[in-house]
Amino acid sequence: MELPKVSVVTITYGQEKYITETLDGVLMQQYDGPVEFIIANDNSPDATDDVVKKYFLENPAPENFEIRYTKHDSNKGMMPNFIWALEQATGKYIALCEGDDYWTDPKKLQLQREIMKDEEISLTFHAAKTINGDGKLGIYSANNFIGSHYVEAHEFLKRGGGGFATPTVFFRKSILEQLPNYFLNCGVGDYPLAFLAATCGKVFYLDRVMATYRVSADNSWSSKLDEEKILQTIEAEFLFIKQFHDETENQFLYFTKHLEKRLYMRKTLQLFRLGYKKKSVIFFFKSARKMGVTNIARVIKNCISTP
Repeated sequence: MELPKVSVVTITYGQEKYITETLDGVLMQQYDGPVEFIIANDNSPDATDDVVKKYFLENPAPENFEIRYTKHDSNKGMMPNFIWALEQATGKYIALCEGDDYWTDPKKLQLQREIMKDEEISLTFHAAKTINGDGKLGIYSANNFIGSHYVEAHEFLKRGGGGFATPTVFFRKSILEQLPNYFLNCGVGDYPLAFLAATCGKVFYLDRVMATYRVSADNSWSSKLDEEKILQTIEAEFLFIKQFHDETENQFLYFTKHLEKRLYMRKTLQLFRLGYKKKSVIFFFKSARKMGVTNIARVIKNCISTP
């Protein structure tokens, strides 16, 4: 009996230096069923397009792979490109690997598909390493999980998008059938995907390193945004949280308090960095009770140390 199709979604923009490792990690997968590899190039200004085309000329895909590469005629933006790529997927499951990250275990897709035999699981993710701009490897520690286990919805929601590294995610396409407004309007993909999965079924963590997540890459979304756009992204995350609670009728209100505290802190600091000192002070006092003592201390420390 043939295994169900897995769609691998890769979005890329200006990642000519890294995309080859991404492609290598996907094509080495030893999955016994069909794999649909969707690569969405958001009109990269560099040679990413040439690198991808040359790669597939020199490296024919395995027989069970279908390669679907698109370079957009104009730049859509990160989140619209991500949603567009997801909409192209026809597999029962979707795995993510952005164009500056890469997979390191050829059994990744096979192992995660095995976990998904439990029909109640909506998403599974696993341990990862990090790599910085100098090529130094570390351990992705944002989740701090020990041992393979189910992750309670409240724990997953509390961590928001920081609970997993993007190239470790494997989820059912069915959770995307009716995308809520909070998913469509968010400035980044991690938050809404985590929240959507946690409210659609169980989440399972596999304690096995099978991917490398790039931090502070030259063309990662966080480094290419200017300071004003970072502030806009924070505002979009506030809107995302509000819409999430509206659409889930405040069922998970308590579980997102930790995430919201971080957002208040980030906005205060971003206003200060942009030179909006008066606005920063006003927002600080208005939101101090919501931030909590620890975050207040961080804000004060960072403002004092900023020249």
